[in-house]
Amino acid sequence: MNLKELKEQISTTIQNLKDHGKFPKENNLYDYKMELNFYGLTECVEVFMRNFAKDILSFANSNGGIILLGIKEDKRTGTLEDIGLDVNNIELLNQIDLSLVSQKFNKVAKVGVDLDLQSFQIGTRNFFYLLIEKQNQIIIPINDYKDYNIKKGEIIYRVSGNNEIANSTTQDFNKFIQIKANEKNKEFMEIWSKLLPEMFDINPREVLILNPKNNTVYGYNSKENLLSSSEIEIDQTENGIFNIILNAISAGDIGKISNDEGKPIYKIVGELRSKTPRDFIYFSSLLDKIKAKSNYNISSIQLKCVFKYFNWIADEKLPIENPDETQINNEFNQLIWVEVLDKTHKIVFSKNAINPIIEAINDNKKHNSIFGKSLGIKTVKSKSKTK
Repeated sequence: MNLKELKEQISTTIQNLKDHGKFPKENNLYDYKMELNFYGLTECVEVFMRNFAKDILSFANSNGGIILLGIKEDKRTGTLEDIGLDVNNIELLNQIDLSLVSQKFNKVAKVGVDLDLQSFQIGTRNFFYLLIEKQNQIIIPINDYKDYNIKKGEIIYRVSGNNEIANSTTQDFNKFIQIKANEKNKEFMEIWSKLLPEMFDINPREVLILNPKNNTVYGYNSKENLLSSSEIEIDQTENGIFNIILNAISAGDIGKISNDEGKPIYKIVGELRSKTPRDFIYFSSLLDKIKAKSNYNISSIQLKCVFKYFNWIADEKLPIENPDETQINNEFNQLIWVEVLDKTHKIVFSKNAINPIIEAINDNKKHNSIFGKSLGIKTVKSKSKTK
């Protein structure tokens, strides 16, 4: 549990204590302490660490936890009594700087911890609660700390209301691994159920997630048995397929797009339209259109040579993605310009750029000036008819 969830939990608990005198039983989420052991020390952070370091590791390696201070627990009967803290305990706890505590944990395990320490009252009695947030990674001490009852390499976690050592035996470690695996599965399903509620009704391996803003597709990788991503180019023009789909979704007409019966599965992430109203095509799309219409074979680098010949760019080796924009001639910004797509800058083109490029390529008298050689004429494959 994160701190926000723990605060909601403790708020309900305190209200129940005030209204009904009800305590949650000591379990994997709650622990109780009557008072601090000062160990003859006066330095508040060190006193705090000696009292709570092991508990903090335990809860942080589990699902987070709450420690209530000022509650007397009868270990024999399990009964709890809200006694409250004395002046010495209150004064020390009020002096605690949690940033210094986090620094201590950085020394213990090279990892900080997220804590919250607050006071509250029931009648005239004073109490404190300590919230320990669940950590995404396992916290393991890098040295022995006898004063904190912590040993190097121990994995301490909370189970059945107690602090246990996960790696004391193979059996204990396997038990711990199973608990963490179940947690991960639960977290995974919670994330996916929010992202795609329909995931419970279909095979996740059959789903593709498209992110047009980043030009990325996510899907199941059968070779490596995991979710992986790949870059693709998505037409983001007004009449592009994804804008058509998005508009249909917004209008409630998604069913008209699918040829199959039943509800289509979709999840579109990010904005589809660019910030500017102009339509554009990507370099790869431009190259495909040029190849389809020209009489000569042409490569991507040769297409850039045409750009340079027209003085659209200063260098035919200019990269399409994240280019040096000073190399692009702003006089021709109605034909070629840079679009900002999320964090990526890409050179894009107007469809009006196609015809002048075709005319230049199809004029073989210009080949030497543009390419330094003559281009090869495209060969058209004839289709043989069978009788």
